[in-house]
Amino acid sequence: MSARRVRAGVSALTALALLAACAGPSPAPPPPALAPALPAAWNAPASGGDSLAGRPWGDLFRGAELEALIDEALRGNRDLRVAVERVELARAQYGLARAALVPTIAADASLTEQRGPSPLSADNVRSRTATAGLAMPSWEIDLWGRIRSLTEAAQYNVEAADAQRYAVQVSLVAQVAQAYVNLLSIDEQLRISRETAQTRRDSLRLVSLRFQAGVVSKVDVTQAESSLATAEQTSAELERQRVVAENGLAVLIGRNPGPLARASRLREFALPPALPAGLPSDLLRRRPDIQAAERSVAASAADVDAARKAFLPSVSLTGFLGLVSPQLSQLLDPGRIGYSVAPAITLPLLTGGRLDANLAAAQSRQRIAIEEYGRSVQVALREVEDALTGYQRLTEQRAAVERIVAANAERLRLVQLRYLNGISSYFEVLDSQRALFEAQLSLTQLTAGAYGSTVQLYRALGGGWDPSVLRADAR
Repeated sequence: MSARRVRAGVSALTALALLAACAGPSPAPPPPALAPALPAAWNAPASGGDSLAGRPWGDLFRGAELEALIDEALRGNRDLRVAVERVELARAQYGLARAALVPTIAADASLTEQRGPSPLSADNVRSRTATAGLAMPSWEIDLWGRIRSLTEAAQYNVEAADAQRYAVQVSLVAQVAQAYVNLLSIDEQLRISRETAQTRRDSLRLVSLRFQAGVVSKVDVTQAESSLATAEQTSAELERQRVVAENGLAVLIGRNPGPLARASRLREFALPPALPAGLPSDLLRRRPDIQAAERSVAASAADVDAARKAFLPSVSLTGFLGLVSPQLSQLLDPGRIGYSVAPAITLPLLTGGRLDANLAAAQSRQRIAIEEYGRSVQVALREVEDALTGYQRLTEQRAAVERIVAANAERLRLVQLRYLNGISSYFEVLDSQRALFEAQLSLTQLTAGAYGSTVQLYRALGGGWDPSVLRADAR
């Protein structure tokens, strides 16, 4: 190549570099993570360095039945399977974006025959060309980094999909634990309701005997019948709720709707000890959904960068290396080796506003990603605050209702003695039975609620998930 051609090439590259410099400022990097303003108590170090979010789910949700259900859900839940496939899809799209950085080399063979007038005469000339070799279709040289920006965006999308998969997994573990606790709560309420119905059935038998003996009136009998019917109606409603809860849990773990065999009782689950007094403010960063939102912001910034660079000239290269012959039979003869190189520079001049619209769309997607990230942080803060407050207040309510149950049980015992001695009316007995029944049901619901709020706090903190796993898996 002559010195003149070299100087011309250098001049062309210099001009392109100047155009790149004039194309505008480079896109701003992704905004830093929002600093959550947590309550002061959360910023205190946890006692002994312990934290609810740092425990694996098997350490929190103990019990052979529950652990087996969670393991089955992690294998069979369809939402989690879809999330896994979304990661694979994002990885495949990343592979496509990265493949554009290297040229495509293909084996090429062709036979071309032409017939037409010659430039030097009016006679038709027939020509034939046979080729065989390696061809490189048009390949864009990533001179300004546009393709690298698209590849970077695809990489961030892989990380976002992977983080979202972990978010689905953490949520699934919490949903199974919550559904299981709710099912045991219904079982316990149903047991209380059936025992109450049996007690009222015995009371009705006693009142009927006293009525036949002329000790009480028919009013006492009808009141006892009404009280028994109320307990039976409650039992029927709880049986309906149990079937619905069983079907929901079965589908959640990947089974068809149906009953679930279980031997555990709600009373066997001890409420966890008091939660750590302080929760580090950076625990919210461990939530995989926030990690996914951060990656989406970074991907949108890379898309904006690529959209800006689309205004710059594109440099492409097409080439061929192989055998060329006017006759197919002479294709393998010595001296038939040929090559062609065709570089091209394209500068967009008139696109009908397509490039401007593409840049505006990328910038709009970036703003949306930033807002969604901020919303994810706010939702996480709210969920942690709600769960922590719920656990504290439900525990206080449960302690109060335990005292109510004990007082109502003693009241019922005394009222029944007074009724048998003719001092109290049967209405007082019924009112005492009703108060004790409602208090027992309320105690069961509060126990399940306190345990459920622990589950929700564990999920809100991204419990059982290590952010370093995302970096190891995605990159």
